[in-house]
Amino acid sequence: MEKLVLIDGHSILNRAFYGVPNLTNSEGLHTNAVYGFLNILFKVLDEEKADYLAVAFDLKAPTFRHKMFDAYKGTRKPMPEELHEQVPLMKEVLTAMGVPILTKEGYEADDILGTIAKREQKDGYEVTILSGDRDLLQLSDTHIRICLPKTSRGTTEVHNYYLMGDQSDNIPGVPSIGEKTATNLIVQYQNLENIYTHLDEVKPPRAKKALEEHRDLAELSLKLARICVDAPIEFSMADAKLENLYTPEAYEYMKRLEFKSIAARFGEGIRNESGPEKQFVLVEDFSEADA
Repeated sequence: MEKLVLIDGHSILNRAFYGVPNLTNSEGLHTNAVYGFLNILFKVLDEEKADYLAVAFDLKAPTFRHKMFDAYKGTRKPMPEELHEQVPLMKEVLTAMGVPILTKEGYEADDILGTIAKREQKDGYEVTILSGDRDLLQLSDTHIRICLPKTSRGTTEVHNYYLMGDQSDNIPGVPSIGEKTATNLIVQYQNLENIYTHLDEVKPPRAKKALEEHRDLAELSLKLARICVDAPIEFSMADAKLENLYTPEAYEYMKRLEFKSIAARFGEGIRNESGPEKQFVLVEDFSEADA
């Protein structure tokens, strides 16, 4: 079964930015996020033995979630300028490597990843999604694996943001219901609809009362937290086919950014790709030679 790797661009770039010490090249350009992203990318591709690759990024435009709830992500701090300047640079590097960049106005990268993952799963592909965002765990399925770099203590935790809220996205949740209660309710009843079907049985009484009084918040929070898996995104597996990432154009970026170890990898990749068979054509008669 062929494998598609999908990457949550902003999430991994953000993780790389905070995980790699500050780096600048001789032009004074900040480069640590790009450097960390590339190292994570190559490590995952080596481990996954991927056949296809694409990277999804968020856009600045409001999404359908902002239309539902004005305060969605309203508490997020602005992106540091040192990271902000590396976003277009990262896209340039990926484009130079021939990697498709996926965006869709009105939708988040999560929705693009979820839509493509489910679509290609149905078409018989194995899918790995690389992200630092635990929201994406809801996409885990047969032939869809979520890869979270540096997962806490090597275990995957269940997070039920639509009940307990999500501070990072400013999803309100249900007042008085925390992580422990939310997790217990989901383990017992599987989903929000089933919780309300069995509301009379819900314990503790405090949680039952909160759910009764704030059903509107519970349902809104579920809509905000749920990843859309039918976004109108165009995607071609042919464009995502992994051929040669080590292009001369990308090699020039590695030299400019002064990534010596990565540049060496690219230089070797270019040499391997451009052997004699790429430069010469075998001719077997004089008419071909004249031509």
